[in-house]
Amino acid sequence: MIDEPLAKIEAVIKQARLSDPKNKKELIRLLEELKAEVGRDAKSEDMLKSARKGLEAATLEFEASHPQLASMVNEVCILLSSVGI
Repeated sequence: MIDEPLAKIEAVIKQARLSDPKNKKELIRLLEELKAEVGRDAKSEDMLKSARKGLEAATLEFEASHPQLASMVNEVCILLSSVGI
């Protein structure tokens, strides 16, 4: 998804003829940081999806094993929500 645009940017930077080589090195360094950050975000998103699925499964299991308690907790949440809490 984002890999292709980053690869294009990297190619342009590497082919660029900048008057100061330090600028080119800095651009490449920043691009590497950006790639690392994008990779971390993708991993975080995968972990969040996995946690969400686990929470949904645990909620369904709780509701199945404690239907009255789940119903009462739901009613309390609705009441709190209606008063803005």
